[in-house]
Amino acid sequence: MYKNQLQELAQRSCFNLPSYTCTREGPDHAPRFKACVNFNGEIFESPTYCSTLRQAEHSAAEVALIALSSKGPSKSLTARVLDETGIYKNLLQETAHRAGLDLPVYTSVRSGPGHIPTFSCTVELAGMSFNGESAKTKKQAEKNAAIAAWFSLRQMRSLDSHGEKKGEEKEQETQRSEKKRTKPIKKNNSSEHNNHKRLVL
Repeated sequence: MYKNQLQELAQRSCFNLPSYTCTREGPDHAPRFKACVNFNGEIFESPTYCSTLRQAEHSAAEVALIALSSKGPSKSLTARVLDETGIYKNLLQETAHRAGLDLPVYTSVRSGPGHIPTFSCTVELAGMSFNGESAKTKKQAEKNAAIAAWFSLRQMRSLDSHGEKKGEEKEQETQRSEKKRTKPIKKNNSSEHNNHKRLVL
């Protein structure tokens, strides 16, 4: 799936077709493969070893598509083509599958006169709802909802990672403070004076 979409993206962007290189390791009865794909001069590598060459190439293509999609739906020709090919719906479905969640549910509403209908769509995933921009077709409205969900989830993931890092730093600081408070205090006046100076600093 990912290789086909990456190839279609290259063709519609007038780029050279993606080229793959592969490394193999392990014994003949249990080989492992890792792949890299060259897409318009950019190299993308599969994150882990796979049991088959095909899986490794698909994994590398997936990494490429995710990286390209992060540029935003309107910032480049690449992103516009990704939008048109519906890659965001596939990425959203794959994300749900990997997280063990129910597949995304799309709900479309039609409005406007019969000869010029307008469709708006909401996608539900992990108990959250995401609204996409209205469109002239139901299919495009679903794509827009998937785009809104994908980038919202990416932003949440980025904020969560930042928050976890801050939380870890705060926890480490708390642990250091606890150690200072529980440190045995010697009875002599000189030590008490030095401890007081350190706390003030």
